[in-house]
Amino acid sequence: MGKVKKIIPARIRKITGGKDPTRIVEEFMLRRGFDPEECLQQRSQEIAQWLVPLSEEEDMEITLEGLNRPPETTLYIGVNVLPVPLIDSNAFFCTALSVADTLIGAKLSLVNYDLVLSVTAYIANMGVDDIDYYFELITRQKVGVQEAISQEMGLV
Repeated sequence: MGKVKKIIPARIRKITGGKDPTRIVEEFMLRRGFDPEECLQQRSQEIAQWLVPLSEEEDMEITLEGLNRPPETTLYIGVNVLPVPLIDSNAFFCTALSVADTLIGAKLSLVNYDLVLSVTAYIANMGVDDIDYYFELITRQKVGVQEAISQEMGLV
């Protein structure tokens, strides 16, 4: 009989792949003509947040959450649509719900005193073109949401 070789177990290493989510958002911003450093509001190991100027009085929030958990990192893109009126808020919310039913790929939410149009998605396997698509989705639907709610409420 021959010698028996002792098998030594190999150490298993975790190899993370893919692009850095922060870099993907920054590439999107540069493509759109925004300076990521000027727009950056906060950055930590867990979160990165930018406010992208759409006009002098309006910003779109872009946030990455869960940066320390790459498979679970989420992208949030949102913009304020309308302030919620205190008078006749019940009718406002009913109208907002019916308009929300017509949206494509986005949602309406109540955040503080504002109605917000947003998209939230996992950023794993996402590229710059995907973020650009979500940006267009929100900016194109925002005006329609404002007009539909304003018309239904008789504000126009």
